[in-house]
Amino acid sequence: MNYSESDTQAGEFLRLTLGFLAKHNLPATPVNYTVWYEYASGKNPKLRQAIDQILEKKLPLNKNHVETLYQKFISDGDRVVISRLLIKLNLMLREITIYVVETEGDLSTHGQTLDNLSDQIKDIHDFDGVKNIIDQMLDTTKAIIQSGSRLQTRMKVSSEDLKQLHKELDVSQKEARTDSLTGLTNRRGLEKRLEIERIRARQNNVPFSVIMLDIDHFKAVNDTFGHLVGDSLLKGFAAILSSQVRRKDLAARYGGEEFLILLPETNVEGAYTVSEKIRTILCKKEWTIKESGKRIGQIKASMGIAQYKLDETGNEVISRADEAMYHAKNTGRDRIVIHSDLEA
Repeated sequence: MNYSESDTQAGEFLRLTLGFLAKHNLPATPVNYTVWYEYASGKNPKLRQAIDQILEKKLPLNKNHVETLYQKFISDGDRVVISRLLIKLNLMLREITIYVVETEGDLSTHGQTLDNLSDQIKDIHDFDGVKNIIDQMLDTTKAIIQSGSRLQTRMKVSSEDLKQLHKELDVSQKEARTDSLTGLTNRRGLEKRLEIERIRARQNNVPFSVIMLDIDHFKAVNDTFGHLVGDSLLKGFAAILSSQVRRKDLAARYGGEEFLILLPETNVEGAYTVSEKIRTILCKKEWTIKESGKRIGQIKASMGIAQYKLDETGNEVISRADEAMYHAKNTGRDRIVIHSDLEA
């Protein structure tokens, strides 16, 4: 993680962190320490909000809950990628500033702009902020090229470097929102896309639906054949989902053996059709271990469907699909349940 606080601040955050660990009876493991340090420092607003909600409801915070928070808000987030990009930006900004200082002529305005950008970088925490800085640096380098002829060759190189960094930003942003095991969109990417679909649904008054899927008896596969086989099964399951969605749809790994399909401009009937196609494919497929040829058998899934209601949050529509999915599990598994049927 990239922390820039003073020694005094760091000491205070450490004291608070150890206090939180003791209060919740948690060992000082790297994961536990990192989560509570991020919470104490306040530099991870989404993590802080999630923990505050848990504390307000007086829910337990054991090591499994903290691990989930770590995966969702830290290791699976954008912070590491953004830190790497900001390091490159700082180095490039330093080089450009040196070019300006070395060059004769009145480039003081550009120098001030570069100084301002240096200050702004310290407060960047997301991809949009990085993109904004790159765009401003590109504008500044173009202006410097026009006003300082001696800098043209070197500054054109810097401009090309910035354009390359812009491309790297796009790639990094995609990677940060992709599940490394299955190649599907991860939970972070799903949340951002879901917000877009909510806005579109409200503006155009068109429905969208979500399907929550959970692999039945997945723990038994891990216990019997091992986690490597379990991981391979997750990848195969993800490939089936990808093959059954349209280009505008989104298949995501929600967590563990849970997956979610987002279907824009689709009502529950359309979502049920997609779900039934997936269920049929699973019923016909026999899974085997590629290396040994050992038979695993059929893998089934329980599915829950919910159609978005105008003005509900993304979490609410997912929660309703999740509720329907658990109803499918509790009533026999390998079935599809529509949430509106439960309400009726």
